[in-house]
Amino acid sequence: MRTFTKRSTLSLAIALAFSTNSFANTNEIEEVTVVAKPTSFANSVIEQSMIEQQSSVSSVLSVMDNLPGISINEGDAFGGDDWSTTITMRGFSIDGNQQQLGMTVDGIPNGGSNYGGGAKANRYLDSENLATVEVGQGTSDIASASLEALGGTFNFVSKDPSLERGTTFAYTNGDHDATRYYFKHETGTLFDNTQAYVSYSQTNTSRWIGDGSNGGKDNQHAEAKFVSNFNALTVTGRLSYDDVSETNYNSVSLQQFAQTPNWDQLTWNWTGVPHFDQMFAEGWGTLRENALGYVKFEYAISPSSLLTISPYYHKNSGRGDWIPPYLTSPVDKDGNPTTEGGTNAGSYGFADSQGKPLTPNANCTDTLSWPWDSGTGLNPACYPDSAIPVMSYRHTHYDKDRLGLTADYKLTLGMHDIEAGIWLEQTDRDESRDWHKVIDARVYHHFDSTPYWTQYKNTFETDTFKWYVQDSISLGDFTVNLGAKQYLVELQKYDHFADLRSDKINSDSDVLFSAGALYQLTSSTELFASFSENFSAIKDGVLERDSSTLTEIEPETAENIDFGVRYKADRLSLTATAYSIAFDNRITFIAPGSDTGGIDYTIGTNGSYINVGGIDSQGIELSASYMLTNEWNIYTSYTNNSSEYASHDPSAYDADGVILKDEDGKALPPSFKKGDDVIDSPSDMFVLSTDYYSGDFRFGISAKYTGERLGAFLDEQTRTRNKVDGYTVLDINAGYAADVNAGPFKSIDIAFAVTNVTDKQYLAGGTGNGSTYFIGAPRTAALTFTANF
Repeated sequence: MRTFTKRSTLSLAIALAFSTNSFANTNEIEEVTVVAKPTSFANSVIEQSMIEQQSSVSSVLSVMDNLPGISINEGDAFGGDDWSTTITMRGFSIDGNQQQLGMTVDGIPNGGSNYGGGAKANRYLDSENLATVEVGQGTSDIASASLEALGGTFNFVSKDPSLERGTTFAYTNGDHDATRYYFKHETGTLFDNTQAYVSYSQTNTSRWIGDGSNGGKDNQHAEAKFVSNFNALTVTGRLSYDDVSETNYNSVSLQQFAQTPNWDQLTWNWTGVPHFDQMFAEGWGTLRENALGYVKFEYAISPSSLLTISPYYHKNSGRGDWIPPYLTSPVDKDGNPTTEGGTNAGSYGFADSQGKPLTPNANCTDTLSWPWDSGTGLNPACYPDSAIPVMSYRHTHYDKDRLGLTADYKLTLGMHDIEAGIWLEQTDRDESRDWHKVIDARVYHHFDSTPYWTQYKNTFETDTFKWYVQDSISLGDFTVNLGAKQYLVELQKYDHFADLRSDKINSDSDVLFSAGALYQLTSSTELFASFSENFSAIKDGVLERDSSTLTEIEPETAENIDFGVRYKADRLSLTATAYSIAFDNRITFIAPGSDTGGIDYTIGTNGSYINVGGIDSQGIELSASYMLTNEWNIYTSYTNNSSEYASHDPSAYDADGVILKDEDGKALPPSFKKGDDVIDSPSDMFVLSTDYYSGDFRFGISAKYTGERLGAFLDEQTRTRNKVDGYTVLDINAGYAADVNAGPFKSIDIAFAVTNVTDKQYLAGGTGNGSTYFIGAPRTAALTFTANF
């Protein structure tokens, strides 16, 4: 085994580029382990044990949860719902409202991590095909291709094909009706220079909440990858396809959780009362198809220079579903009924036998109290027995096409390792929303496939260009990095119904500088420090909202500073990082009628986005891995983060911190002020895990503590807030792997994983508003049998 503890990324890349051809010809490869990436910024790489801690049914996102600074929360233990997925790192978040962390797959941009048209890494990569995850906390790799990397990046690296020919079949069975079939075929070496594989998986789960018609996940996923070596040229191609239907989990308030900690307020029995059935779980759905393909050309021009060019294409399409408890009455600007565009002139929940809207009995004052106040208009008791309840099935359609290219050139000149590159991408995203009539709300949610109203239809075009350059200067044991990058982003909206194009919106960054230093104190200890200016472009979603004043919105920026030390000895690895982040121009959405009860299904393109100031964060991240014996390892990590708002919420307070009033002279709801702790940002996280290997047997146990979080403000005078209790989740895993070489079998593996062993009841990820949270998944077990042929 060769171990690299201090070697430039360029030197390693060129060495591998020149040596891959000999690997292919000899069918022998020497294992290479990069035990510490010598960068001037904080970074982490997952260990194999972190992958083994998760069931193969789980999403690839979950393997990062034990790394310092990171919190991963999904609606269930299998990652069965993108709607409820939240990721936080150093006070930055990916959730339903915020996308502040970058994500790539093999260095290829994922196209955004938002729910509406985005796709996280779990849409592109099965857990069996994951090699590792490279995490840049705070200061990301300068070459990273992302428009969301304010607080760092995640690069999910897929496995390369094997030199050996073989076939793998795996079957998983688990709690909550979880089943999974996985198939993979490795071609081995073809034509003396090429290796390839194809894989396919079919995954099914049910929602852990409720029974019967409570929905779940149905996922088909396929991948193919090849690597071909032509002397100094290596060509890698990869294609992934994912088709999934997911039933969502709903977020709940602290009061609802205290009353029913195992229920998210969605139902699984159809009642025939639309006000209740709007919460029917199977009506809350996410349907998505994603196909991503790239070809990467790596050409070692000389022993000291490497050129990499990667064109790629991504196709995303899908739908988000809800079932409003009424029909709408759309009209055009002249007040005439319409089926396209316009506005809703009113909604009704009951009709007569001819389909004509009914109004409630004037003498009726009764309302239904769950899931929120229905008013008399949706209460069956306020209508005659002959009244027929009506409902809609609302679809929001998402389609996205991305065509792009990344190019990177590395050159070593004496003491200089120089890197320069570009990223180009052209994106077209279509979004439309249509309303379908439920055929008979008394029976079920089956709907007419022809919509009665298409509320809006828009196309968003985004052109992205990024350039970067960096010089790493090696001065013996001291290395200095100096870099610069810039994003040039242009957005435009086309309204199909109005036949109108918006002005082109430039969301360009300034030239963003970065600098770092790395000092090899001893053979086992290195010190590092870095500064970087990070950037997140204005999202095209801002153009969805007609009230957004685009000339007054600034792109989000962040300045990140890291100081740290890495230590690597024979059995012990340690990393400690202190960081400081200044996040400016945070963009948030202000919804109209936010004081109304329940869900506003007709919100359409109303509301606005505004900049609401900044956030200042400071913290420390510690991690350690120690081999007690050759078979027994202990890993731990600790994070302490303090994130505070840097200014008052401008939508709620004036410059002096005096709360604003609405049109009726009533004080607005309380919000954050300068110095307040950031909503839903835990101050402490602690991980302790251990893994034991004895021959063919393995066993692991892991515990993670997440500290309390502060939520929304409840009272302006006392400044009291929601508070979410801290919690500890315990997981275990065990496995047995053996070479059998009997008949067609080469080897077998049996893996057993249990998450939340103690069945802890807790609130996991939030929705960003500090008022509602997703319920943490209960104890969940899964058993996987794998056979290699």
